[in-house]
Amino acid sequence: MPRAPRISLEGLVYHVINRGNNRQDVFRDEEDFDTYLRTVIRFKEKYSFKLYGYCLMNNHVHLILEPVKPNTLSKIIQSITLSHIRLYHSKYKSSGHLWQGRFKNPIIQTDEYLSQCLKYIELNPVRANRVARPQDYRWSSYKFHAFGKDELKLLDKDPAYLSLAETDTARQKAYQNFMGLQQDESIVGRIRKSITNDSILGSDGFIDSLGERLNLARPIPRGRPRKR
Repeated sequence: MPRAPRISLEGLVYHVINRGNNRQDVFRDEEDFDTYLRTVIRFKEKYSFKLYGYCLMNNHVHLILEPVKPNTLSKIIQSITLSHIRLYHSKYKSSGHLWQGRFKNPIIQTDEYLSQCLKYIELNPVRANRVARPQDYRWSSYKFHAFGKDELKLLDKDPAYLSLAETDTARQKAYQNFMGLQQDESIVGRIRKSITNDSILGSDGFIDSLGERLNLARPIPRGRPRKR
């Protein structure tokens, strides 16, 4: 069965998930994590995409990004991935497939859905029992959102984050409070379903408006059934 084409329009935000082949580790030490982030910076400068959040785990990555130009998402991720593969094999004197064949990229509505998706990925290390608190994990965007820390100058402020308050200090406090609340299992389920099905994470109205923009004859995959 042929693969469905990736939806690529100006102004869309994507939750990109890429996993190691057969769930193998793609980062073995701290240098590997750091090298990957610097690779992201290099291609961010080349393609000028906006990066709103990330979380790097040993065998997979989450990136929340907005390409500035349409039809560049695949180029962005392929460039980052291929560069990482070359550096990894050179360092470890290895060869063969490192990442799985096709990354996932569900579209996210830029409101509460985006905030919840950021929360989901930044809590990933806590759910995996890597750390007790999200601020204790080095390889995520949590410290940027909660404390304004971004040593690599890698991240951008998304529309949902900017709407939290009028100043950076107030936004950071609001984000800390938001992250301190237990995440509703229903939204966690929807996020996981959007990843599994590569379906849009958003309201029915958002999905329908996107369909109108695309003028598609086929229905757009949904993260949940339409309400009747």
